[in-house]
Amino acid sequence: MQLLGRSSLEEISEMPTARFAVELPALISDVLQVAAGPGDPFELSEEARDRATRLVEMRKSRDPAAADLARDVVAIQSVLIEALARDIDEVGAAGFATLATSIAEAVGSLQAAAVESLVEQRSQELETLANTDPLTGLANLRQLHHQLRQALALVKRYQQPFALIVLDVDGLKRVNDGRGHQVGDRVLIQVGLAMRRTVRGVDTAARIGGDEFCVLAPSQSADAARVLADRLAEAIAAETAGLDGDRGLTASIGVVGCPEHGDEAETLLQLADQAMYRAKATGDAVAVATLPDAGERSDALR
Repeated sequence: MQLLGRSSLEEISEMPTARFAVELPALISDVLQVAAGPGDPFELSEEARDRATRLVEMRKSRDPAAADLARDVVAIQSVLIEALARDIDEVGAAGFATLATSIAEAVGSLQAAAVESLVEQRSQELETLANTDPLTGLANLRQLHHQLRQALALVKRYQQPFALIVLDVDGLKRVNDGRGHQVGDRVLIQVGLAMRRTVRGVDTAARIGGDEFCVLAPSQSADAARVLADRLAEAIAAETAGLDGDRGLTASIGVVGCPEHGDEAETLLQLADQAMYRAKATGDAVAVATLPDAGERSDALR
């Protein structure tokens, strides 16, 4: 009995036709194998489950809802049962009912796997949005604080140091006032791009507000992080060249190390901020935080 032909493919007109026409035979095969199998139809094989999740991938460009995805899977069921109905004389009424029930159960299991994949994907997307600056694509302040808490825990438990680099873009207000906020936004986007290209994979680069950015660099002292800060200054100037003059914009950068400058998030950010403003005042690209007096320092490993 041939359950699917070219005309059946054409009947599924509301589905993402280009990719779905390629995937449909494999999906149909999964439905039939599950329907014909002796076990529980809701206990899918790993291969069948993976294939069911491709429906989510096929619908990405359409921004699917779970209901839309469910309708796609039901369309497969309709094609199969309609094809089965054309052969009802061959299978008989009882056989038709049994096969139709098996097909419905198999389609239900595939639908459950696809919807589960969609929900997981959406959860991951929402988490990414919650932790990402929408303009630059860097981490946001919320994500920076999360990573900073983890880094501080590693310092106190394993004495694993880290450095913080805080920077702001010099002259961004002049760009906004003289050339408009659209160009100013372009500057921020290019700064974010320069940072992503310069930092290591283990570093967290974040935009923490306005024209202020931060990098959390694990396993780095302040002196080692200064080298990274110098490279950031060069990368930002190169990436913004032409947006505000041929030489690009400069950045004022402050560097602080943990535990050498303290072991509290607020203290470290404040010291890095002070170093950044000192760099701005002196015209230097980078300044490293000065060590606080012994009476003011917190005991990093107490």
